[in-house]
This record gives sequence, C-alpha cells and structure tokens, in this order.
Amino acid sequence: MIGTRVPPEAKARFAALASHHQLSESSFLSRLIDDALTVHSPTARIAPEQPGSPDATVRGVATDRITLRLRLEDRVLAAERASARGMKTGSYLVMLIHNHVHGSAVMPPTELDQIKAVSAQLAALGRQLRMFGMPNTCAQPVAVELGDVVAMVRREVEAAREATAAVVRRNLVSWEAVHA
Repeated sequence: MIGTRVPPEAKARFAALASHHQLSESSFLSRLIDDALTVHSPTARIAPEQPGSPDATVRGVATDRITLRLRLEDRVLAAERASARGMKTGSYLVMLIHNHVHGSAVMPPTELDQIKAVSAQLAALGRQLRMFGMPNTCAQPVAVELGDVVAMVRREVEAAREATAAVVRRNLVSWEAVHA
C-alpha cells in the first residue's frame, strides 16, 4: 500500500487523467508506479505477493495496517449503522470483524450500557414488587387473585433481569477472553 496526500486540485487533475485512460485512480497510480520501476530498474526488486499468499499479519507482524475498499453503498450503510449505535464507522467495522473472526457477539459499548441500565431497572422493579403489600380492605378472593398476579409479574421481571444480566456477562467474557 502506498498512500500520499495531495491538494484537492491535484487530486482532481489526477482523477481526470485516470478517467481519460479509462482507469480508476488506484489502477492508474499502480500502472505509473510499475512504469517508473521498469524504467529505473531497481537492483533489489521485491517479488509481488501472489494471490492467495498469506498476508503480513499471518506471518506474525501485528503492526501492519489493513486497508479495505468498500463499495459506496456499503460504506453508506456501514456509516448509518455505526451512527445508529453511536460509533465511528471504523470502530463499527472493527467490531464486526472481531465478532466474525472470534465467533463472538460483542456488543457496541453504548448498547451494552443500555442493557446494563435495563437490567438495573428490572432489579429495582423486582424489589418494588416484593415490597408491594395488599390493602386490608380487599375481599379474600380478590386479594388471593391479586397476590397471584403480583407473584407472576415478579417471576417474569426476575427472568427478564437474569436474561439481560446473562447477555452482559457473556459479552464481557467474550471480549475479555480475546483481549486478556
């Protein structure tokens, strides 16, 4: 990968020149580099990577940067999804790759925080339901029926709280197992 920054005017002229040759900017730049290397024939040529050869990260060099080219529509969709999760597009894509490569389901931090908050609210609701008392003026059949409904709601709230807490635990374990 070779990258350079140029003024917008130079980039526009380069894009026009590439278009004139019916090439993308990347293909045109690659062709220019190949031509320059052929003309000046450097003494120590580096063999280009063959298709299907392992990349540098497989050989143990973890500091290499990987550049991805996305189709415009994919980039727009990724940006929209990242924005909906309160994340930068790059961070969102890294999280997707992490989840895919590790077979885990790590959630974005904001969504994980929301689930933690819901779990805390469910726990508070469960405590309130436990403290809920029956009025002394209720007739016996109504009080028993109301007590049964409250007990059922308490069980459902506790089940929902346990389920959300389990999601948070699995998420943290999944993330920590990879980054520990």
